[in-house]
Amino acid sequence: MNLENRKIVLTGASSGIGLELLKLMSSYDGVKIVAVARHVGTIPNIEGVVYPFAADVSTSDGIDRVFEYAAQVMGEIDVFIANAGMAYLEKLGNPDWDHTEYIYNLNVFSPIYSLQKLVAESGDRKIAFTCTISGAGLVSLPAYSLYCSTKAALHHFVQTYRYEQPDRLQLTAIYPVATRTYFFDKATGEDNTPLPFPAQDADLVARKIVKGIEKGKKTIYPSLLFRLFYPIGRSFPCFLKVYSLLEKKKVGKWLDL
Repeated sequence: MNLENRKIVLTGASSGIGLELLKLMSSYDGVKIVAVARHVGTIPNIEGVVYPFAADVSTSDGIDRVFEYAAQVMGEIDVFIANAGMAYLEKLGNPDWDHTEYIYNLNVFSPIYSLQKLVAESGDRKIAFTCTISGAGLVSLPAYSLYCSTKAALHHFVQTYRYEQPDRLQLTAIYPVATRTYFFDKATGEDNTPLPFPAQDADLVARKIVKGIEKGKKTIYPSLLFRLFYPIGRSFPCFLKVYSLLEKKKVGKWLDL
């Protein structure tokens, strides 16, 4: 789908991959973007192009407000990019329902609900929905049990929903590897949190995403190394196990090793 003159909603737009996507897409002719985040201070307010909007998309009310605002400023939505997400790097301890519920609300329920609303409210128009899953939804990262499980859930939802999606919907799933942003420091609340291997810069990931959307790709693997490694790992599971054990060493202090 050509992004020129499109009306776009982008969540998680204040930092990392989302902010890089915003920078790229805002240069397209005629584009309008509702840029969503809980805190919008870092989002550029470009008159007639970028519309910063503060909302908590981990709730249905927050998502409903995003759709209502988009209808006010753009009239309709052509492209929805569900990029908001978060991780915990931790050793699971005492049972904490709210702790688990929040990450599932943001990483799983939010994109699923957003997709349903986009399809329901778009009539017969052609639309595009893109969601940031993660390579972590396909491999096991020690100390990221909840994060990996949310991404695995979203991965299987998308793969299954493809059998029932309307023909007018372009559905794209993105599987980035670790990006060099503050995402992982937020997961621990500390500086210099070790990144899983391999890692990429957020601007490279954003370029791959935009190119993939324009080409109508169903899946986007921004890392060529991961794209080559993962099928080998599936064929020879021992490789994936060795990878997970090596990653376990990096996060030993969070696992009390």
